[in-house]
Amino acid sequence: MSDTSTDIPLISPAYTLTGPASLSVGSKANFSVTPTAGTTLSAPLIITPTCTLSGTFTPATVTLPVGSTSTVTFTFTPTEAGSGTLSTTNSAGLTDPIALSVFSIALSNSFTTYTLTGATSLVAGVASTYTITPGSGSALSQAIAITPLCTLAGTFSPAVVSLPADSNSAVTFTFTPTASGVGTLSTNSNGSLTDPGDLFITVASTQTPFTQYSLTGPQALTVGSAATYTITPGIGTANTKAITIVPNCTLAGTFSPQTSTIPAGSTAPLTFTFTPSVAGTGNFTVTNSAALSNPVAFTVTAMTFSSAYTLTVDSSAFLFSPGNWTGDEGRDGSLWRSTWNPGAWFQISWLASATPTATLHLGPENTGAYITYFLNGVATRDIAAKTDLTLSNILPGQVNRLEVFLTRTPASDRWNKGNNCLTISGLTIDPASSAAYIVAERPWGKLVGDDTTEGTSADAGSDNVLSSYAYFLLRGMETAGYRTCISACAGSGYITAGDSTKDVPAFYSVTGSSNGLGGAYSDTKSRWNLVDSGISALDSSGLLSSYGDIGTPPSWIAFNLLSRDALAYANQSDAQAAMTQCLTAHRAAAPDAWLFAIMPFGFRYATTYSVTWPQLFTNAVTNYRLSNPDDDKVVVVDPGTDLAVLLGSNRDWYMTTDGSQLLETGQAIFASVVSSTILGSMTTHNDRTYTYY
Repeated sequence: MSDTSTDIPLISPAYTLTGPASLSVGSKANFSVTPTAGTTLSAPLIITPTCTLSGTFTPATVTLPVGSTSTVTFTFTPTEAGSGTLSTTNSAGLTDPIALSVFSIALSNSFTTYTLTGATSLVAGVASTYTITPGSGSALSQAIAITPLCTLAGTFSPAVVSLPADSNSAVTFTFTPTASGVGTLSTNSNGSLTDPGDLFITVASTQTPFTQYSLTGPQALTVGSAATYTITPGIGTANTKAITIVPNCTLAGTFSPQTSTIPAGSTAPLTFTFTPSVAGTGNFTVTNSAALSNPVAFTVTAMTFSSAYTLTVDSSAFLFSPGNWTGDEGRDGSLWRSTWNPGAWFQISWLASATPTATLHLGPENTGAYITYFLNGVATRDIAAKTDLTLSNILPGQVNRLEVFLTRTPASDRWNKGNNCLTISGLTIDPASSAAYIVAERPWGKLVGDDTTEGTSADAGSDNVLSSYAYFLLRGMETAGYRTCISACAGSGYITAGDSTKDVPAFYSVTGSSNGLGGAYSDTKSRWNLVDSGISALDSSGLLSSYGDIGTPPSWIAFNLLSRDALAYANQSDAQAAMTQCLTAHRAAAPDAWLFAIMPFGFRYATTYSVTWPQLFTNAVTNYRLSNPDDDKVVVVDPGTDLAVLLGSNRDWYMTTDGSQLLETGQAIFASVVSSTILGSMTTHNDRTYTYY
């Protein structure tokens, strides 16, 4: 047992235990332990809570650190109703506080409403299905009988529907109208539940046979390869006689079968294939043996290819996030692109053939990088980027769009094109597919940050930039017409080197300042003007550039740094001077850009940071404004004390258990503050500081 000294007699409790007496089954309740005034702990004191009621403690134990006088908290979630006591024991055998009397109640929240959904356009003699779905809340303990009703003649099956006891599942019934007309369809639970509104329905007389049909299939073909086409009967009942469909194409080729037949009494789709025998363009039509309306003709193009080929990274089919990527020729080249920034992205667009294949070439083979990709908007998450990736669910005959994000990578060996970067060296597609074109000319912005911006621990304790405020901001700015560069490094500050190995230069290194002014800037120890080691982020005119071209500076730049300087106990004068000079340097490198200085939210939560850091932040911006009084495009984003306390006080919900990182929910709240300020400022020139209280 560790030695724990105390300045008060051990007969008194060494700490206090506080919390609510009234609990709810299934709901968390917060409890606190605080060292008693006068108690001095010379060793950590581990406190274990217990309760005579069944339930769960989170965490199972809490620790009062050496010398601490601060409160630590835990939660208790009861799983049964009743009364009991909640008490604690400690690891040093000190006197524990008196147990708390608690009682737990089970709140009833059974559903009291339900919905009715189904068809509103019906046909006489044809059954239509309707669905009854319980509303929000838990299941009822007894079955509820519901009677369907209609102002039009017809038959319900079953005549009475039952919502079973202990179930939230939907139930269905059918209604078969016997005559045409307009009316309402309703349900009645005889007062047991709140009944939904009536459905207004229209019943048509018996439907007529279909009089038209559609033709669908690819327009990009490959010589010698069969392409499949589908004939689908239109609205209406089946015809009483078989109908022969005859396809035709002005481009030479073979149909299989040569004719297709829609059988009498059928409305089922049918298919046939066309195999072009020559390259070229032709007109594709179909005719029929009845008096049906034929679909509109369309043009098909057949091409001859011998083998698959690769879309290179300098193709118009590729688009890379601005400011993030290096290449085999500086920031350019046709062989590869590489990035070390979580949140960096690229897009590829191509026209797929009738039988498409596509393989994405990733690396390096020993990288620790992971990606998430969206193919036509559908996500595939958390894929190791070590090797080639074969894509599935490509849309045949259509333009496909692939969007790939670097979501996480170890915070080491990634600067200077290290092993943990992400490299893309092209997309190999089948011979009949072809490159599409992505428009690159759009305004862009840059978000500079540290662990929070990278999404460290944001995804339920795992690193994932897609769970960070940076990604939420990126999507919002995308909707507003801006592309976004996320440039973040874990552990980095203005004057503090980044990554666990400290091999990533500080963002803007200044030493030897006095009272936040002056000092010597070190270009060799800074990365603000670099994409990666030795690769400049500036164009030949000294301006920040999206891809290295002249005249492509960002429209906005946001800085969320300084918190890691504070945690590293960096020189406060140098940190302040660096922040001021960093704003000056970026104004020179992006003369018309909006500059947003984001106050780290934790600075307003004094339990984590020294109270001098918020003032340092303010001083840095003030000094810049004094030197640049006409610059009205510098905006401070200050989350304010209330928001900082909200985020910092709700661990395991908004923040990690140890309070070091924002979880996804907290990131989302922070994102709303940042995005609203950025977009709000860029549409008005009046406000220069946003503080949220």
